Amino acid sequence: MSAVGLENAAVNLTALRDRARIALTECIDKMRGPKALVLDPSLSGPLGLVAEKQLLKEHGVEKTYHLRHDPIETDQRRILFLVRDKIPNMKAIASQIRQHKRNRQQLDYLVIMVPRRTIVCERVLEEEGVYNDVQLGEYDLDLIPCEEDVVSMEIPDGYRECHLDGDKSSLFYAARGLMRLQSLFGVIPTIKGKGHAAKAVADMLIRMRRELGEQDDEPAEPEIDELILIDRETDMVTPMLTQLTYEGLIDDTYGINNGIVELPGHLIGSAGAATQAGQEKKAKIKVQFNNSDSLFTQLRDINFEQVGSIVKKRATFLKSVQDEKDQLQDKSVTEIKEYVRKLISFNIQQEKNLLSLHTSIALEIKAQVTGSAFSRRLDLEQALIQGRIGADKAAEAIQDLMYQREPFLKILRLLVLASYCNAGLRKLKELKHDMVQVYGYEAMLAVHNLEKLGLLKKGEGVSGIAAAMPAGLSVTAGISVAANLTNKIAATSGWEAVKKRLHVVVEGADDPAEDVAYVYSGYAPISIRLVERALSPPVGGWTSLEETLRPLPGPLFETVQEPTHAHTPPGFEAPPISRPPKTRHVAMIFFLGGVTCGEISAVRHLLKQEESRAAA
Repeated sequence: MSAVGLENAAVNLTALRDRARIALTECIDKMRGPKALVLDPSLSGPLGLVAEKQLLKEHGVEKTYHLRHDPIETDQRRILFLVRDKIPNMKAIASQIRQHKRNRQQLDYLVIMVPRRTIVCERVLEEEGVYNDVQLGEYDLDLIPCEEDVVSMEIPDGYRECHLDGDKSSLFYAARGLMRLQSLFGVIPTIKGKGHAAKAVADMLIRMRRELGEQDDEPAEPEIDELILIDRETDMVTPMLTQLTYEGLIDDTYGINNGIVELPGHLIGSAGAATQAGQEKKAKIKVQFNNSDSLFTQLRDINFEQVGSIVKKRATFLKSVQDEKDQLQDKSVTEIKEYVRKLISFNIQQEKNLLSLHTSIALEIKAQVTGSAFSRRLDLEQALIQGRIGADKAAEAIQDLMYQREPFLKILRLLVLASYCNAGLRKLKELKHDMVQVYGYEAMLAVHNLEKLGLLKKGEGVSGIAAAMPAGLSVTAGISVAANLTNKIAATSGWEAVKKRLHVVVEGADDPAEDVAYVYSGYAPISIRLVERALSPPVGGWTSLEETLRPLPGPLFETVQEPTHAHTPPGFEAPPISRPPKTRHVAMIFFLGGVTCGEISAVRHLLKQEESRAAA
């Protein structure tokens, strides 16, 4: 896995990656000499963004294994466990150590917990009887640069832990990561946000900075102008929708983890890549997608409908380059030199391979998106967010998709979307019964968790409200009053209010330069509408939107951080420092609880819109 290029980042993200790399090598060097590294599988991807295998080898790592309960056979006398601070990992480590003891192997063990050493994990090791056999340490892995414009905490279960399990550790890690970011790039002057988790992180960040006190090495001039904290809870609609960008559809179809996609072997083979002899067509091959792939950079953020035309233009361009090569014998020396300069700027064979790969992927995805199942699901999503279908009709449509054995996760997403857009589902009990019949009893745990989170709930409907009316009203009058009351409630709270106040449904959004709704073919993510308003607030400021954003959960806030100043003797006035004026405004948008590829694409389109306005 090659390192991601960070040269064009708005701030020096290479320094952030270097800090994580240095901290990793310091952890590894706590165990001197040659060693085996036993790695938590969930850390393989994040560590690949920080350090290459060669770096590990330079610091004594001879062999690398994934942590498991089955015995790990190794000829190394020293074993370093690098794992997340989770109870199952501690039990797996204890199992390995007991197995070595049974085999009469005397080995040295070092357990490095990520992102911190916890008392709970220590207690598990003690209960398992191996606490005295290990040395303990921690690796503070927090913000990891994934792209020139993306950093990530890589905590895949952060939303679940925070909102379902009540474990707020991920919020603490976020605040701590932002503190370290400020030590590199200066104190961020303005913090804006929406949501309970966002407010908690902002409060922790300010408290940490106050407790830490003034830092002499803190940069005097901030490189990041504002921090926008978005709690995932404020927008649970967007993650439920089918992503419609090229990268988003790759993520929905194959899954993207740490910039790595596992593609079917036949796609790679058709791209002209070397494959092992006798390899099965169904074998998965890992491919890295990032800004080093120029074609992917062009395709990733556009709506899938436009992918074909861009791929065709690329193919035409490469063919013209090849044709020009065949005609060089008739060219002048100057024209030949110009052609050579063009070739030096890119590797034509590599570009051909990439074109072949993306053509194969696009054709595979096209076959999926033109299928009837995909169309039905997308039509239902669009009808729900546009308000063209009620709860009962939506429930019936979802039942039909269930009976056709649609993937369980896609059904859950549709249920959550239908529940949110209609303030609950009256037929929820029937839907739950059908889910058990189709997907088995295991489905009930997922449904229970969604209900516990408030993402799935039973709707009362008009008849339920009418039943609670005074006895003097007739049934017809009661239903009429209830219907009016329901409409009034929907207009001031819930999906209808959100839709109108934030203008999230946009007709004819075909041009990315016009509106970010282009990314989802007519739907502008709620989260991105929040970002738009935070970047360009009304005259009264960000907090003046309190009433407008009231339908969304959690507080709206804005905090100003004053930069720290080094101590100066009484009566001494430091001379003003001459600094060149800043050429652009740098904002950091921090999603707490995860973000979709579609939302990242929308942010990029938003940036292009701002740049075009500034240039106008």
